[in-house]
Amino acid sequence: MANDDRKLTYSERDRLRREGGGSGRRPLTGRAKIEEEKRSREALVVADALFTDEKGGQRGKALAAAVRAAHGTADLPAACQAYLDGVGPPATIELASVFLDAGVKELSLIALDELLRKKDAGDFALEGGLKPQIRILSEDFDDDLASRAEDLLDQA
Repeated sequence: MANDDRKLTYSERDRLRREGGGSGRRPLTGRAKIEEEKRSREALVVADALFTDEKGGQRGKALAAAVRAAHGTADLPAACQAYLDGVGPPATIELASVFLDAGVKELSLIALDELLRKKDAGDFALEGGLKPQIRILSEDFDDDLASRAEDLLDQA
């Protein structure tokens, strides 16, 4: 059977099925093969994200681990910025808390905005070590930080 455009007969399909020829369809060529590979890659990305709790799949998991490892060091702002550039705002309350510890206004504002979004969606309750952090920020001299922190406390 040459690689032509004619349909397979029933006997040819049966023979291919018996011989392990797969689903009985012809091998992909050209653009169809490229499209099939693209769909496979996209499916793997989706599947990868299913098996990790972190936003951004395995890459997000690695960036989150780097942020946690840098917590308490001078490298924390850079690790938070790398996470932000690679994945976006902190995906978990724990990461948002670490972002607040970075001591960089822009990172803190992003973390507070994300916490406000989660709070508005009913995704979390203000508790544990995060509440004192936010209480301290609500007394900050910077109006942007203080007003967002007060908004979180008011809704608590």
